[in-house]
Amino acid sequence: MRGPVIKTGIARSRSTIPRSYDSRRDERAAAFLDRLFRRRGSIHDVLDVACGTFSIDLGLVERGYRVVGRDRSDDMIRIARRNLRHRRAAADVATADMRVLGLPQRFDAILCVGTAFNYLVESRDVVRALHSFHSHLYPGGLLVLDLANFDAWIDDNPENARTEVDHRAADGTRIAVFAFNEQQNRKRIHIARFLTLVQRGRGIDIRFDEAPLKVWRKEGVLRQLRRSGFRPSEWWGDLRTGAKYVRRKSPRLVSVSVRE
Repeated sequence: MRGPVIKTGIARSRSTIPRSYDSRRDERAAAFLDRLFRRRGSIHDVLDVACGTFSIDLGLVERGYRVVGRDRSDDMIRIARRNLRHRRAAADVATADMRVLGLPQRFDAILCVGTAFNYLVESRDVVRALHSFHSHLYPGGLLVLDLANFDAWIDDNPENARTEVDHRAADGTRIAVFAFNEQQNRKRIHIARFLTLVQRGRGIDIRFDEAPLKVWRKEGVLRQLRRSGFRPSEWWGDLRTGAKYVRRKSPRLVSVSVRE
């Protein structure tokens, strides 16, 4: 009997890995954002500055929001356009860097979700990105930042290996993601390493990804947002309705801020 066909590769960052296997989380996130926008009122035009495969945004488009998506990855934008065609939806998606968006319009809300903001390690890049967000929002508009909540584990288990994903899709595809984590520079930088295995039939694709992430704590996010012309108004522990932020337990650190 012939064994599986194995392919290996090294990617520049985990952002190249599609997240289509987590559709339930995407729908929960879309429902959370819809409820947030409805509570705030007058939210119609939304910009996602790191839209990836557009999987969360599709739920917003189908709820009637006008969503523009940007991402640095050509691969992600290609998948985003394919997902839009599959759902028979329409949206403006294209490649762009969140630090220098340069769009000709303003928006009622900006999304930066899925740990994308953590990838801005240098202080100057953080400042540039927040300035870009500020200039693309109407006064009173919302900025939603979704960050990894390092406070939940970084002090007790700073170097760890764990299974992030263990999933079998409806078509039989098996996906496993193993994380190998460590910190540098007094826990200011988190080195995220991921080993991803995707099995389709007899073929197995193995990919290794590595990227530095900035370690944010709630107090640091609060200070940086205020310096950049934003007023933080809500904190959540996940992009999920009712997920209160608990410093030592929540998987995510989600801030909702108002552009002043």
